[in-house]
Amino acid sequence: MCQGRRIAPALDEGTVHVIATGETVRVRPARAEDLGRVNAMHARCTAMSRYHRYQAPRQRLGEAEWGKLTDPALGTTWIMGPHDAPDRAVAVSHLMHTGKEGVSELGLLVEDEWQYRGIGTLLTHCAVNHAARHGGRTITVLTDVGNAPMLAIARRFGAVLPRAVSGTVDLAIRVPGHAGRRP
Repeated sequence: MCQGRRIAPALDEGTVHVIATGETVRVRPARAEDLGRVNAMHARCTAMSRYHRYQAPRQRLGEAEWGKLTDPALGTTWIMGPHDAPDRAVAVSHLMHTGKEGVSELGLLVEDEWQYRGIGTLLTHCAVNHAARHGGRTITVLTDVGNAPMLAIARRFGAVLPRAVSGTVDLAIRVPGHAGRRP
């Protein structure tokens, strides 16, 4: 289970979590054939939620983009759905290589109906644990200053928030074991 800041087992087909509301969700690595599920989730999200994730007015992901997000050579993408509805996606998380050694970028999108249940925090724990297991030292998060949930998550993981009042912010979450190193 990906709880706390300790190293956790890999996320696979059998990873089930209980979230803050007591509901059970299943997290697994995303596959190319999940694009339809993910785009259906995008359609259920508000324009603001999608904007917070992409800093652009996105409605869906294209096949080529999804292909990159699910390419293990470029990073790791997870999909989350209700345990009792495995074909429904309610959250997607990406931890992608940046080209800098030990640095990955985190992206999260949680369906509006499922927000404020601890899902973003849970997926961030999983990403930090995954990075630690794979030699990562820093996870960056690019978000807009109006994305209060993501800013709160980043703060919980030790990111220092700049004093920006508009625009986007680039935050850094240190991976345990590498706190003294610079990205």
